[in-house]
Amino acid sequence: MDSTTLDSTGRVVLPSEVRKQLRLAPGARFTVEVVGERIELTPEAPPEAAVVRKGGRLVLASTGEPLDAATAIRAERQTQAARAGRRDVRR
Repeated sequence: MDSTTLDSTGRVVLPSEVRKQLRLAPGARFTVEVVGERIELTPEAPPEAAVVRKGGRLVLASTGEPLDAATAIRAERQTQAARAGRRDVRR
């Protein structure tokens, strides 16, 4: 277990191993809860990627955030299949 310090402005630095393990990048957002005598930080889900059509192709619009492209594409394909009334969509 790592430890850290609260600075004079109330900031806490997460140890690098924690940031690496959770793939946290600068600007990551968290929900903060007090549970008993503990503080729980939960990373918020990154913003959904926007899939847009450019030149007849589907491309991911840049959000400036790290992104799982495969998941975004799979979600877009499922959305398109639902619009077309199809049930089975390859994953």
